[in-house]
Amino acid sequence: MTTYQLTSDQISSKVAGETVILNHSKGAYYGLNEVGVLVWDNLEKGPQTLDSLCDAVISEYEVDAETCKTDIDILLKDLISEKLVEKTD
Repeated sequence: MTTYQLTSDQISSKVAGETVILNHSKGAYYGLNEVGVLVWDNLEKGPQTLDSLCDAVISEYEVDAETCKTDIDILLKDLISEKLVEKTD
């Protein structure tokens, strides 16, 4: 089963209720919306599956499982492309 984890190329911090992420390699900053912050906070706890991330989002927000999986998958792909998250198998 594929899991996702934060890479060592990033550092994150909470600033004024928002999570700000710095990619060391690129010298670029990233910000996340509320749902992105919830996903990020779960990833900070350790490797997560898409299902476990969706479970966390569904418990906080009114969203159906299919929409959640699609949206979280897109977010993870974006974070992977920016080298902030990586897949572990």
